[in-house]
Amino acid sequence: MNNRHLIAFFAPLAFALPAAAEWSADATAEFTRECVASAPSDHSEAQLKAYCECAADKISSEFTEDELQAMGRQSPPDPALQRRLLNASSSCDSKLQ
Repeated sequence: MNNRHLIAFFAPLAFALPAAAEWSADATAEFTRECVASAPSDHSEAQLKAYCECAADKISSEFTEDELQAMGRQSPPDPALQRRLLNASSSCDSKLQ
């Protein structure tokens, strides 16, 4: 899966959840559920779940709450924030193999 296609569903999910040093278990589970449900279906559910859990960890450690809220108010989101979102989640690509 090309990460560039994931921006379409990561951005809304990311700024809808709290950003702190660590998301709560409920917030991570909700992000993962929505991420898997929104993802293209060219991977197994187990692969998508592993990818989305990894992405939740990376995004929550990369973005502050203010940044995620700012991204949520922007239409379209700032390209620099989009790049950071892609960079944060790109280290999870191996979960899709």
